[in-house]
Amino acid sequence: MRLPRGIYGITDTSYTVKSHVGAARAFLEGGVRIVQYRRKEGSIRVMLEEAREIRRLCNEYGAVFIVDDRVDIAILSDADGVHVGLDDAPVDAIRSRFGGLVIGASASTVEEAVQGKNAGANYIGAGSVFPSPTRPDYRVTGLDGLRRIVAAVDIPVYAIGGITLETLPAIKATGAWGAAVISGILAAKDPVKMARAFVETWDKS
Repeated sequence: MRLPRGIYGITDTSYTVKSHVGAARAFLEGGVRIVQYRRKEGSIRVMLEEAREIRRLCNEYGAVFIVDDRVDIAILSDADGVHVGLDDAPVDAIRSRFGGLVIGASASTVEEAVQGKNAGANYIGAGSVFPSPTRPDYRVTGLDGLRRIVAAVDIPVYAIGGITLETLPAIKATGAWGAAVISGILAAKDPVKMARAFVETWDKS
């Protein structure tokens, strides 16, 4: 599967939109074509219901659907893939059992990115590029760190962490495949309009 370039939306309920499905819909209506369902806690039944609804929406919009962390939810909802962090299920273990899944791996250093790629990841989520309100505990790589990660692997790299409309051109200039966004879009008064602005800004940069 060819991963879409540009904006990668990650669901969250801390901002203007108060449901994961609503967040996914806002991204998709704004032109985002890869969406990650990111819910860290809650009933598995509810998570599966939400994931299946987001799967349906992604089908409607022709978008790629990724589930954060939960391989079980990804499989049961027929997601395109799963994204795993350094403390989640190992990439190579997922690849050996579920070879058809798109697998994303988090990295904040070149070494972590190369490790993820060698383990079978299809893409890297690199960051936090800037200090992030949603992940204050993440190491900040800066643009130079992102540039080094992009140069070190031959798979797509999505930048993540504190990304705004103003920083998108600098992100794209590193050679990153795209930029993962949460609060930059979902905290806006009109998330659909903001998603569209992010997509257009990336395309014009």
